[in-house]
Amino acid sequence: MQFANVLRKRRKELHLTQQQLADKLHVTRQTLSRWENNLSYPNLDTLVNLSEFLAVPLDILLKGDGNLMVNKISQDVRDKDKYKRYLMIVSAIFILIFLWLSVLGYGRASQNEWIDRFNPFLRVQYGYAVLPNQVPEKREKTTIIDSDGKNKHVAAVKTPQQVDAFVADDPFGSGSWLKFYTGQYSSKQRWALVAHKGSYVSNVRLVSRAQIPLMMREQTGNHYVAYDVHAERRITKRFLWWPFN
Repeated sequence: MQFANVLRKRRKELHLTQQQLADKLHVTRQTLSRWENNLSYPNLDTLVNLSEFLAVPLDILLKGDGNLMVNKISQDVRDKDKYKRYLMIVSAIFILIFLWLSVLGYGRASQNEWIDRFNPFLRVQYGYAVLPNQVPEKREKTTIIDSDGKNKHVAAVKTPQQVDAFVADDPFGSGSWLKFYTGQYSSKQRWALVAHKGSYVSNVRLVSRAQIPLMMREQTGNHYVAYDVHAERRITKRFLWWPFN
C-alpha cells in the first residue's frame, strides 16, 4: 500500500481530521492534504514524528509501489550532504581570505616590509622626506684585505645606517615614518624622494629642496625631527590594520 493510502487510512482509524493531524505535526492542512493525495512527501524528520504519532512502523510507511517517497527522501539526504559540502568549502574559503587579509593587515600595522612587499593591494607611492643633518653611522668590525690580496686584518670602520624619517606622500599630510638607507649625502641634498610600497622602500633618490614640488615642500619641511613614540604614530592612518592603500 502506498504511503498516501496508509496515512489516510490510519488517520481515519484514529478519528482525526486533516486539520487535527496537521496541528499535531506542526504543518498546514494543505500540506497534509498533499501527502494524502500523493502530491508530495514529508521530510525524514517529519516522517519519524509521523511514525511515532500514528504508531505505524517506518518500514510500513516506506513501503509502496515504486518507492517514490523512498527515492524522494534519499534525494533529499543527498542534497543535504551536497549543500553541506558546499557550505564547508565556502566557509573554508572565507576563513582563508580572512586569515590572509589579517596577515596583510598585521604587516601594515607592524610595518613588516616583507609582508608589505608582497601585498597585492598596496601600490607604489612616491613621497619626500627631510634627512638628518648627518648620516647615522655605526662602527662595525670589518675584515680589510690589502691590495695585493695577501694580507688582511680586522678594523673598526664607520658604516652608514638606516635613517628613520617621515615620508610625506601628499600635500595633505598623509605619510608614515620609514627606515631606509641613503648612503652619504651633502647639506645641499639633505632631502630624499622615496618610492615605497607600504613600509617596503624600493628606491631612494637624494634631491635638493629646490627639486621638491612646491605643493610638497611644506609637508616635507626644512629641519629633521626624530620620531617620538609618545607624540605620534608611525603611520598616519585611522585604521592601522587596513591592508589597502
